[in-house]
Amino acid sequence: MIKGITGFFVKKNEKKEKRKLSTFETLLVIVILGIIIILAGSHLAKPAYKDTMNDASSMESQEGKMNQTNNSAYGQDIVADIERRLAEILSKVEGAGKVSVMVFADTGGEQVPAYNNEMDTRNQERADGKSSEISETRQLVLSGNEEPIILKVIIPQIQGVVVVAEGADDILIKTQLNNAVCTLLGIPEHRVQILKHK
Repeated sequence: MIKGITGFFVKKNEKKEKRKLSTFETLLVIVILGIIIILAGSHLAKPAYKDTMNDASSMESQEGKMNQTNNSAYGQDIVADIERRLAEILSKVEGAGKVSVMVFADTGGEQVPAYNNEMDTRNQERADGKSSEISETRQLVLSGNEEPIILKVIIPQIQGVVVVAEGADDILIKTQLNNAVCTLLGIPEHRVQILKHK
């Protein structure tokens, strides 16, 4: 192939001898071959990289949707557990009687899983200068039983609590229940309502 390309530039002498390429002709052949190699390399490398990026972004979006669903259900579980435990402890207050509790939380709870982050930097030289390409891959860390490892748990932010108690007509019991809810949940008094059970 190279002989065919160089044969284009080589003129035959009358004595049937081939002349050598001039410096300009040699540089021209090298530049043309270099451009062909660069174009072929970039054409072959780009589709595989784009597919990898598309797969990674679709996996992250699926993980995000699953985490939102899991976190909202997880937040509801946390609130239900708080309501159950709070009703149980408040019903033990002397004179409170039967107690029901409802907790309103404005956000769902959240579990923050562990990820392995890997950064990959590629440097490519182009005719106009250097350029670099950085890609990051995130991989969920799983425990031995294929469950994600949780780094921290964010509990829902409690906005208000309603307590319905049989003994709430007594001002002392009402004050004790109010103080207990504020202390246990760390919320101000104006966010707690103690009502009498019918």
